[in-house]
Amino acid sequence: MKNLAKKSSLKPLFILAILIGLVGCGEQRAKENGEGQHEEDQEVKAPDQIISVDQAKKMFENYTKRRAPLIERYEDSINRYEKKSRDTFDVARYTYYDYKTIKQYLAYIEQEAKLANVEISTLRFYFSNYPDKPNFEGGRKIVHPRQNSIFIMPTIKEDGKDFGFYTADGEPGKRKAVLLTYELDEYSIEGMGAQEVGSEKSYATFVPNLSTSTSKGPSINFYGNRSTILNEGGSAPPPHQ
Repeated sequence: MKNLAKKSSLKPLFILAILIGLVGCGEQRAKENGEGQHEEDQEVKAPDQIISVDQAKKMFENYTKRRAPLIERYEDSINRYEKKSRDTFDVARYTYYDYKTIKQYLAYIEQEAKLANVEISTLRFYFSNYPDKPNFEGGRKIVHPRQNSIFIMPTIKEDGKDFGFYTADGEPGKRKAVLLTYELDEYSIEGMGAQEVGSEKSYATFVPNLSTSTSKGPSINFYGNRSTILNEGGSAPPPHQ
């Protein structure tokens, strides 16, 4: 009887050991498959568009040989003609933004897209060139006149095409996305105003001034409209002072 009682008391312990073993195996498989890990602990796969340092160096050298000298000669010829400066024009080689600004920008455009009930499809990086004057219309200072730069604009898909956009006031607590063409004109259908998209399609009857600004700088909130275009990063080398 004693042996029988001992055997029956060991059964629950035996079953418990099996269950613990099964749970442990399951956790091990989950770890191997990356399941159950916190998102921040998972390794991020590199995008397919990542290029090697060697490729980047060759592309930069191509710009240095095939583009920078042409820009330099052109700008120097203007300097000589207008007798502005005897210095050689410094061609910008890159533009940069601090990391926090990029994170803030991405959060801002995602916020505007969410309020307008649209989904960002791409980010366009436009090549640009600052005017040869100290200020934009409205007073915003131009730090690097004549220098090349870039600006960034998000796009959304409409009718199978990517359009840039800014946002305009819609229903209370919501916004609408106003479409922009590739040349940054408001997209419209003949006979209608600027096209807005959002929770419901409609057609605007106004044409806002995108360059509205103050002496302290541009106001992205112009009459209820908000630009989504980012510019004014740093550039190097800086122009001669």
